[in-house]
Amino acid sequence: MIVLGLFITKISPDTFSLAPFIAYSAPLWLLLNMSYLFLVFYKKKYWLISGGFLVIGLFGLKDTYALNFLQKSGDIRVMSYNVRLFDVYNWIKREEWAEWEERKDKGLILDSIYKSIRFENPDVICFQEFFNQPSGRYKTKKEFRKKQGYKYVNDFYSFKEKGNHYGMATFSKIPIVYKEFFAFKNSKNNGVLISDLKKGNDTVRVLNVHLQSFELGKEHYKYIRGLKDSTIETINIIKTKDLLSTLNEGFKKRAKQVELVNDQIVNSPYPVILCGDLNEIPISFVYDKLSNHLTDGFLVSGRGLGVTHTSGYPFMRIDYIMTSPDLQTKCFHLVKKELSDHYPIVSEISFRDST
Repeated sequence: MIVLGLFITKISPDTFSLAPFIAYSAPLWLLLNMSYLFLVFYKKKYWLISGGFLVIGLFGLKDTYALNFLQKSGDIRVMSYNVRLFDVYNWIKREEWAEWEERKDKGLILDSIYKSIRFENPDVICFQEFFNQPSGRYKTKKEFRKKQGYKYVNDFYSFKEKGNHYGMATFSKIPIVYKEFFAFKNSKNNGVLISDLKKGNDTVRVLNVHLQSFELGKEHYKYIRGLKDSTIETINIIKTKDLLSTLNEGFKKRAKQVELVNDQIVNSPYPVILCGDLNEIPISFVYDKLSNHLTDGFLVSGRGLGVTHTSGYPFMRIDYIMTSPDLQTKCFHLVKKELSDHYPIVSEISFRDST
């Protein structure tokens, strides 16, 4: 099962629905194999067999961890951050998903996000689940343009209601010379925000990407929470089938969307920096397709498991900064502040002909 899980990322969920579930189970099978190895360590025959599969499994999971300690400065400092609408609906504190009241903390979380970004001081910020109010407490676009010095903006709003704007945004201190938004079909809030940045004599294309979420509803989250906190008696066949069906739809949508992202990468006239929330871990069809053309900055300069989601589940690295071969990642780190359900990631990137 370990070996199967490592190769099955080549198969699209559209072709074989069980493929992503098998791939996602690979870390679990590896842990079971390690446990078995300790149990039979005194039996040489079984130890060699189990040890062999363990080595294969660790090699196959190489995209899930990194062991880099040297950090250097680069030409462009980039941040990718799914801010979850700057937590305007108080998701961090609330227990029940039915509560949709705006938070009443006088901007505490919002100010904390501002301060974190100001401290990191990236040249470029790619926001997913961006939220802006032209008038109101959440004047986020004005904050970054006027107060934090991001003169150049590329933003797209998929939904506007009562002065609230929901979408994606790329802010830059480097001139943006071309802007475009590429929407995914049959998806309300997901797409690719394209920004060409001119730095000296070089131009780089920044793809701010947000792939389809799992679209889990409050009943799904309640059921998952129950499974996490309770015993096997909590398992409900009907609810489990509904959960798996919803997850499967997400896998299939992202598989189609990543093909469109790959087209943008292959046809780009400039080197590409891809930033975004892919909603997929490295052991996935989506990641496999992108890594055919791009290099994962975390693997080059990060360390540890690099978990970017605050759910507490291991291997949940679903946010990425990836680059074309003409570019090189010099450093990479996470900002471990729980101000959204995603941690922001920061990378410094250089052109390969730079000294």
